[in-house]
Amino acid sequence: MNVFFRYVVVVILFLGSGLVKAQSADSLLVVDDIQFDVREFHVDERKNELVINLFAISYSTDPREYKMNTFSTQVLDQKKQPHFFSTIQMGNVLVKFEDKQNYLHYLLEEDKPVDIQVVVKDWKKTDKPFMIKLVFESSTEEGEFLEVPIPLKK
Repeated sequence: MNVFFRYVVVVILFLGSGLVKAQSADSLLVVDDIQFDVREFHVDERKNELVINLFAISYSTDPREYKMNTFSTQVLDQKKQPHFFSTIQMGNVLVKFEDKQNYLHYLLEEDKPVDIQVVVKDWKKTDKPFMIKLVFESSTEEGEFLEVPIPLKK
C-alpha cells in the first residue's frame, strides 16, 4: 500500500509541474519568433513623461534584421487614444520623433535579450497607459508588417 501512495504522489507532482509549465508558456508573447516582455513602465511626473521599458528575445537560429516602423508604433491610454513616442531606443540605436525617421533597424541574435525603451513626452497625469503597439516587418514576407499589442498592467 505504501508503494501505491508513492506512485500517486509522483503522478500528481508530474502532472502538476506540467500544468505550471504549460500556463507560463501560454502567457508568453511570441510573434515571428521574437518574445516580447514588459520590464516596467512609469510616469516621470517631474518631466511629464511616460517611460516604458521592454525587452525582446529572438528565437531564430540566424541573426535577423528587426525593422520597426516607428510611426506606427504607438502607446494607447485608457481611452484607447494613441500617443506618438518622443524617443525609441533599442539596444544602442536611438530614434527621436523629431528626426522623422520611419524605421529603426536592429540586428537580433538568437537568445540575446535586447532592451527597448519608449518615451512619450507631455504625458498627462490623468492618462493611464493601457497598451503599447509595436509594428515591425515580418521575417518571412518583405513589406508585410506585424502589429504586436502589448498590454501595460501593474
